[in-house]
Amino acid sequence: MRPHRILLLTDLLPPQFAPRITALLQRLPERDWQVDVVSEEIRGNHLGSHGSVERLSSLPAHRLERVPLAPTRGRSLYALADALWQVKSRRFVRHLRRHYDLTQYALIVGMSYRTFPLPAVARLARQTGLPAVMDCRDIVEEYTPEGFLPAPLPRWLPLRKEAYRWLRRQFIKARTKALRAATAITTVSEWHRDQLQQLHPDQQVFCIPNGYDERLFVASPEVAPQLPLRIVYTGRLLSLDMRDPTLLLEALQESALSRWVRRGAVEVHWYCDNASQQLLESLLGRYSDEVRTCQHFHAMVPYAEVPKLLAQADILLLLGRREQPEGPHGMVTTKLFEAMAMHRPILMVESDESVVAQILRAHAGSLAATDVAQVVQFVAHHLERLERGEVLPVDTFTDHYQQYTRAAMAEAFAQLFGTLV
Repeated sequence: MRPHRILLLTDLLPPQFAPRITALLQRLPERDWQVDVVSEEIRGNHLGSHGSVERLSSLPAHRLERVPLAPTRGRSLYALADALWQVKSRRFVRHLRRHYDLTQYALIVGMSYRTFPLPAVARLARQTGLPAVMDCRDIVEEYTPEGFLPAPLPRWLPLRKEAYRWLRRQFIKARTKALRAATAITTVSEWHRDQLQQLHPDQQVFCIPNGYDERLFVASPEVAPQLPLRIVYTGRLLSLDMRDPTLLLEALQESALSRWVRRGAVEVHWYCDNASQQLLESLLGRYSDEVRTCQHFHAMVPYAEVPKLLAQADILLLLGRREQPEGPHGMVTTKLFEAMAMHRPILMVESDESVVAQILRAHAGSLAATDVAQVVQFVAHHLERLERGEVLPVDTFTDHYQQYTRAAMAEAFAQLFGTLV
């Protein structure tokens, strides 16, 4: 039997960090789906992220294309026009109708961060009558009022807060209009599903969680545990409103930990971009010399090297914020599942008191902290363990994380696609 053919439209591809999209491209052909993938071409370097293990040549798409849609000049005006009139999606549709025979496809799939390319998927679905699956891996509503854009608006902009509110409404309006044309809507968490289901009560919305790469992130046993205790964070912070290490820094100043810090028994290693380092250094100015001295900054490493860093850690650090009415909400990063797969203690500061905290409780051996005292107790326990040279018991962690593999994610998508063609 010939494989079903899918037209997959997405906002980005490797070398940008696109694990959800990459996982589908790598695994759908194994399940008798032939994929043609078309993405916007993202210009510029991307040294500010871990990037992707994959390059375009390693993605087993039947056909793969990156289309330049944004101009090289006047990009701010273009972004404004796109927010108003979906200019980018219109250009995308014209390109696809000119260069692709749409009658050969059984299904159109769109994968999006905020909105693009969902309006293009909606237009093509209406024009062709093909079923359309639209995947929202992030939605504007999960972010703080100013955190939903990839880069902040300039400080000098008049009526800056009003501009954020207006853009937020425009993105939600465009996404909602596009999703009305979806045969099925998919997203990454139950919180996201509930939000989208409220806006689209007559449509099917499915939760398909992100997955970690089970071929890269493989647990290894501790070898000769000893001081100093290494706390490791990999990735960007984006903003302190979204990812705030304050509880950890305050805990390191508490008397129960400061004596360890003074003797060099605690090291906090940050593998982050320059913007994140600047955020952290501005925050560290409030703390003692000892706390500042135990912070170590490193450049971000290629994604394939991240598992090695995590395996060398004694505690893996996740950053979050307690959910507030104005955001953040429902943020479940792939980093969580990667950390769980490594079988190392995980410290989340501060707890979202929501979906991530629930997952960590099921994982065991980890802490989603709500106050400084909890962090002190957790870190002190592992300091004392390392000083005694004790290895973590083999039953410290559950196998709860195994349901969050990329293979499981791809299988869920494949099963959904199979019901539509």
